[in-house]
Amino acid sequence: MNTRFSLTDELAAALEATRIPGAAAALHAGGATRLAAGGVRQLGQAEPVEVDTPFRIASITKSFTATLVAESGALDERRRALLAHVAGYRPESRDPLPEVCTGLWSYSNAGYWEAAESLAVPFEAALAEGVLDPLGLGSTGFDEPPGCARGHVQEGATGHRAVGADAYPVERRASGGLWSTVGDLVRYGLAHCRGYAELHEPQADALGGRYALGWWVRDGVLDHEGSVAGYQSLVLLVPAEELVLAVLTNSWRGSGLVRRLVDALEVLPAPSADGAAPPPSGTYALDSVHATVTDDEIVERERDPVTGAAVERRYLVSPVGGGVYGFARGTLMGHRVDFPRADVARIGWTALPRVA
Repeated sequence: MNTRFSLTDELAAALEATRIPGAAAALHAGGATRLAAGGVRQLGQAEPVEVDTPFRIASITKSFTATLVAESGALDERRRALLAHVAGYRPESRDPLPEVCTGLWSYSNAGYWEAAESLAVPFEAALAEGVLDPLGLGSTGFDEPPGCARGHVQEGATGHRAVGADAYPVERRASGGLWSTVGDLVRYGLAHCRGYAELHEPQADALGGRYALGWWVRDGVLDHEGSVAGYQSLVLLVPAEELVLAVLTNSWRGSGLVRRLVDALEVLPAPSADGAAPPPSGTYALDSVHATVTDDEIVERERDPVTGAAVERRYLVSPVGGGVYGFARGTLMGHRVDFPRADVARIGWTALPRVA
């Protein structure tokens, strides 16, 4: 860890550099928790982001769902496959992956829906009773809280537009429906630093890392990102040091701010693979995800599953190592792509067959 790391200074610098509307962050290290916030909850309004402002945490919810399954004593082989994204499902349905992708790790929200349904209890009440209440997470839940930050999508080359109130479908909630604060996420992260080891055991390799049950595992670090409806977020843990970093943003471009904080904290090694071959060019697609790969750029297009908004990401990629390529050196897993088979790209964590 960078011992000179100042959360307040780094967050302020990252907000200035990325020009996103707002963000909150918390770092627990050395037995103490530091919090910082900046920007506005919604463009055009005066309300600032505070350290206790709630944000959508999107797919960070998945680790909460996995924690509930563990607390329920229900971690059998089938549920492990669902929670590890190796059940062979497409991202947004329980239809099987195309044959060329069979057997590959591929991110699937649908697997988490099935895992929650398989408990045969009302999911939201069970999560509150089994996880949120015991851990004292009073600012975490599925109902939109007062004073929340509003998500923003990109408009034009550098602008933002507020999404407005969004209705997260009940049937999707196990994969990404929670609201939370950085303070609650630190408390939650510390619980995982001190327990739940069975959820941290790697189940599959992908993108130069390993996926456990609701967590990526790399170099003694656990982390998971979230992205939906104009929010991007991260929780990162170093269990051996009881270090927890939580970052919440209200922008589709928030991952740039998140990456700056992670890089400045220096808990993950900077990847490097000089002289590696460029990624295989081509067009890859599955359902609503479409990606065009050239020697050094990827253009990814999809629809936000909650708002229905068209999302386009353009990013330069460079070699990370081991057949993995990354935007901005690929420090975060959400910035990584790989090509596990001759006609398959894993982009946006989804296995996409080549179509051209």
